[in-house]
Amino acid sequence: MEKFKKNIYSNFNEWKEHGKCSQAIELNKKIGSEYFCESNPHFFTGDLSADLVLVHLNPKRNKNKVSGLYDIEKPKFNSFEEYFDYFRYFGRYNYGENSSRNHKSPFDKKQIRFLKPLNILPFTGNDIYKDLEIVIDNKLQIELIPFGSDNFNYNEVGIKNIEPFIDNILSLIVAKERKQVIFCGRVFDNILNEYVSKKKIHEFKLQKTDGTFTKGNYHFIEVEIKHNNKVIKAVIAPQYAMQGMPIQQYGIKLKSIISK
Repeated sequence: MEKFKKNIYSNFNEWKEHGKCSQAIELNKKIGSEYFCESNPHFFTGDLSADLVLVHLNPKRNKNKVSGLYDIEKPKFNSFEEYFDYFRYFGRYNYGENSSRNHKSPFDKKQIRFLKPLNILPFTGNDIYKDLEIVIDNKLQIELIPFGSDNFNYNEVGIKNIEPFIDNILSLIVAKERKQVIFCGRVFDNILNEYVSKKKIHEFKLQKTDGTFTKGNYHFIEVEIKHNNKVIKAVIAPQYAMQGMPIQQYGIKLKSIISK
């Protein structure tokens, strides 16, 4: 866990002192283009020691419409501690009692509906702002690659170029016993292929709010990943980011699968 934090520290210092992160520069050189933004890295959100871990691909960043390049963003933080705490307590800063509560994110509310059936996070069920704070600060969200981009095509990025970042997040995950690890997105089935020792695919339909069932099938992929002589039991959620899907039912189905 300290290794992960030291990596964040070194990248922040490079960003603060030089405007860019050398890891991002080197990654772009390997890819052969400015695929990733080289400033403003975002490694995680929440608690590094959380029981519940969600893994995402990377932060969303848009290129400048005029230059076609990423703008070089300057740090708004005075110190590493301020930078680290911003992401550690992102929920409190945006939804806590002393926040302006101007932050609007349908995605955060979607997370509550998906994760509540797992009974891992201590949701109140009656205080939406407190539950929004909890869904962010009481779990760990890790970005596979901490550098933003306007899209993510793993074939363009290259599996070999991703491997050091995979090792980083897997080392963080096994640093503590976790109750549930979820990789969010179908692409992780390909990215993690060489790391998976066991795999089981679950295919099912979901009930919609009108009582009928979806025409298309949904999936969860149970996997076991060996890393540093430890086994990570995890789930890949291929349709996690799909718009308009019955996300609460997706969470209920996940609960039934992991409870067996």
